[in-house]
Amino acid sequence: MPTISVGNSRIHYTVTGEGPALMLVHGVGKGGQVTFGHLVEEFARRNTVILPELSGSETATDDGTPLTVEQLAGEVAAVIEHAGLGPVDLVGFSLGGAIVAATAALHPERVRRLIPVGGLVKSDLYIENLIGLTLSQKHDPKAFGRVLSTTAFSPRFIRSQPSLSDVENLGAELSPSSGRIRQLELLVQVDIRDLVGKVQAETLVLAPYPDAAVPAEHSRELAAAIPNSSYSEIDSGHMVIFEKPVEFVKLVQDFIHKA
Repeated sequence: MPTISVGNSRIHYTVTGEGPALMLVHGVGKGGQVTFGHLVEEFARRNTVILPELSGSETATDDGTPLTVEQLAGEVAAVIEHAGLGPVDLVGFSLGGAIVAATAALHPERVRRLIPVGGLVKSDLYIENLIGLTLSQKHDPKAFGRVLSTTAFSPRFIRSQPSLSDVENLGAELSPSSGRIRQLELLVQVDIRDLVGKVQAETLVLAPYPDAAVPAEHSRELAAAIPNSSYSEIDSGHMVIFEKPVEFVKLVQDFIHKA
């Protein structure tokens, strides 16, 4: 697994498959492998898939200071450069949606096409309230995970689980590690209004709907702010990559492989 130093961070990434380069950027959570690992094989049929583990993820190491969107965008750009596969088609999920939009604005030469998924331009009182509630439970890992999973997954998906213990296992993937807490604190601070208008890459904004974690109006705002963008909704909760993986992969592939 290649490892690079970016500022005070040590970042790992993997490269899988052959074809045009596609980078998948995680948001709040354990990292790239946990977020996108189940989709890599499918994407790698047509693309060289780059999967970074950014600061705040389980495997990254850094100085523990507060995260910034610009810092994480710099890490994305550094991985693209180090892999030597740019420009890439760049997908970012949730907080990663803001990160990839910032990357495209700050490092336009690294990005061919852009796909923010469940992303945002600026946090708001709804997100601040939700994250505040979540962080108030950081002393109780089970409660912390259940707050996040309740908003991240649709009621339909939660009802499809065999038992409450299976639902609790979904939340266990969102445990209150120091990295997770820093990611959530960053989510509340997101404001890339001064960057999104500078994005030059052709963009497809994907919005899970209805989304109780980062409501779809944030994706609509993102699409409206990016000059060369289109917008599409998927009938799913926020965690569309797990709820509707086949539809998600098809939408991404149709966009990046179109003539």
